[in-house]
Amino acid sequence: MILDEQDLRNGTRFIVGTWQPDYVVNMFSSDLAHIPAAEFKSTDGVVFTAISFTFSEDHTLIMKNSVTGREVNGTWEQKSYGEFKYTLNGFLNLPAGTNESVAETLRVQDGESLVFSLGVIAIALKKVAEGTVSEEKKQDIGELPGDETLTGIVGTYGVYKLRTYTDAGFVWETAEELRGKEAAGTPEAGEYALQMLDWKVEFTADHQVFVWMKVPEGASQADLEEAIRQGEVAGVKDGLFAEKALEWKAVEGRYYYNTGERREVFGEVQSPWDELKSDEEGNIFFMNNMLLLKKQ
Repeated sequence: MILDEQDLRNGTRFIVGTWQPDYVVNMFSSDLAHIPAAEFKSTDGVVFTAISFTFSEDHTLIMKNSVTGREVNGTWEQKSYGEFKYTLNGFLNLPAGTNESVAETLRVQDGESLVFSLGVIAIALKKVAEGTVSEEKKQDIGELPGDETLTGIVGTYGVYKLRTYTDAGFVWETAEELRGKEAAGTPEAGEYALQMLDWKVEFTADHQVFVWMKVPEGASQADLEEAIRQGEVAGVKDGLFAEKALEWKAVEGRYYYNTGERREVFGEVQSPWDELKSDEEGNIFFMNNMLLLKKQ
């Protein structure tokens, strides 16, 4: 999995700090009960509540045992959205037959715990103290000047493919395939997703983006005119309407559009601007990569 800069920064903000065992699960138990770490002691006498893991922004790690006074240095890295690898460096006496690679894998659980396995037991860590992550102020795409010479994106696009969830997981299906399933009475995509197949997405020369949708049945011309007057609709044409005008720009050879969404991760406001990436045929990924648009 390829992690972008923001993914790595979010992972750093999540893991940096001090973590201690919260509970233990014996995988051979019948009910997989959560045993509080304070009530669990390993066969070699390790008191789990005495152990702490302190992760730092520079990808170093300090493991401590407050009872024995032992302290070991290690490193950590992020492998995916919900997985980290770290080095134990012999800090724990691994049971015979324990897969060291598994023991050195931390998985995020419920968005707040880190879990690793030692043989047949799983240990969940909770963060007990936040660490320091340096603030990195980057200019938002919206703050950067656009390149007015790049206009290749201008035009109207139809929905070529839709990313849908099937028994096999997320897959790309063409509009033709989805309409065929709908006609056969076997649609896997929901009603709203099927409505997207009729969308037209227009990038205008004056840097506006319009998502044109079918006018709802029963809506009169008077209804539409009132919606435009109230600012609820940006425009109507050819039996289609657009709720609002978005904005696009080109920066350093790449195209972006302002989704208008308010986003926040770990309390930090994120940019509403998304890059308009293309596939090898020049089709454009749109709306959080759920649609693939083809120029008409």
